[in-house]
Amino acid sequence: MFERAMERARMAATGRAQARVLELTERMRAELPRGVAAEAAAGGVRLKGRNLRRRFALEPALRWMQFK
Repeated sequence: MFERAMERARMAATGRAQARVLELTERMRAELPRGVAAEAAAGGVRLKGRNLRRRFALEPALRWMQFK
């Protein structure tokens, strides 16, 4: 009985999550320092860059981010 409602809710939540990831990706691209790229990934936003872990410790522009 509730299967259709649950499926619609799941699809709506998935769509909102994907839209949020794209929004965050664009915002991060605008604020990231040179040499660091952001891309949308299945589980969120992925950062790419040379020596990113070291730069995270040294550059104030990256300190507000958390790595997992």
